[in-house]
Amino acid sequence: MMTDNTMKKICVVTASRSEYGLLKWLMKEIDNSADFELQLLVTGAHLLEEQGHTIDNIRDDGFEINEIIDVRIDTTSTEEIAYSMGLMAQEFSHVLGRLKPDYLTVLGDRYELLPIVNTAFVMNIPIIHLSGGDVTEGAIDDGIRNAVTMLAEYHFPGTKDSADNIIRMRGSAKNVWFVGEPGLDSFYRESLMSREELASNLGLDLDSKWILFTFHAETKESIDYNLITVKNCISSLLHIDGAQTVATYSNADFGGKLINEYLDKIAKTTPDKIKVIPSLGNRRYLSYMKQVRFIIGNSSSGITEAPTLGVPVINIGDRQKGRHFCENVIQTKSDTTSIEESINKAMNASHLNNDYYWGDGHTAERIIDILTKEL
Repeated sequence: MMTDNTMKKICVVTASRSEYGLLKWLMKEIDNSADFELQLLVTGAHLLEEQGHTIDNIRDDGFEINEIIDVRIDTTSTEEIAYSMGLMAQEFSHVLGRLKPDYLTVLGDRYELLPIVNTAFVMNIPIIHLSGGDVTEGAIDDGIRNAVTMLAEYHFPGTKDSADNIIRMRGSAKNVWFVGEPGLDSFYRESLMSREELASNLGLDLDSKWILFTFHAETKESIDYNLITVKNCISSLLHIDGAQTVATYSNADFGGKLINEYLDKIAKTTPDKIKVIPSLGNRRYLSYMKQVRFIIGNSSSGITEAPTLGVPVINIGDRQKGRHFCENVIQTKSDTTSIEESINKAMNASHLNNDYYWGDGHTAERIIDILTKEL
């Protein structure tokens, strides 16, 4: 859109497929605003072929990308990840120096955020943070999220409890607004695919029981633990009669690449039972989520978005420990017996009511209204 010198420049950074899906509608609101100019920076896992090269999804949605920051993230070791973060700080200092945004917007708790917000903070660029104040005790995300909270100036948590956590951490309620989780906006604003469209698109049997498997490495656990957990899940899923599972790739975390290689190997030997898609993209992911018998893994989407649909979720391990669990969530351990017991519960679950604890699908509207008044 056309801009003028009176418009405030809001720079939005996205580094992964999951967080882009949550930022998308706010980005559209900013882009359509008469008060703000959207600057979009794309980095991190979006640029990796092994993660689905999801920068293509951003372009397909019609966004103009101002800068691409490619530091060639290597997730083969924590040392390499830390090295990539150092490179990211260097690159962002120059990019932010060129673009001179009035505000920087980030979401969540990915490790890429640390060098980005550190750079913005030192350069006196006010930080707008979405989805702070959550608690996930089983991952390093907790420390990252809280660090971003302490550096940010404007806060848009998804729940009242998260807002209270931010206020307690910062010792002030200034610039903290509880707005709901942004991921729910897509259920109301996206044109979701029908079951028939999904069956054709993904090569699934229309009449089979569909299952969604999304597992990310628990970053406080060993690679062996993570691989054994995934193997236990897949073994249990393969024994369900008349079922087909779509598995998405693990995030670009340490251990994620090995999980993805295992999933690909299994999919080649059992293509009628397991289909692996590196990234479904926001629209296909939410459309498929709406059609499944249950979700299994440890993705935050099962905790924050699935309750709105009333879909059973089997949450494995401690990655999401500390979050509020709605009644659709079945918490389980990582051994085969526990997983199979949870699958039986999910398959036989009676109708679950839609739960709107995490929001009502109007988060982006609330945020843009607040920013228009406050900035």
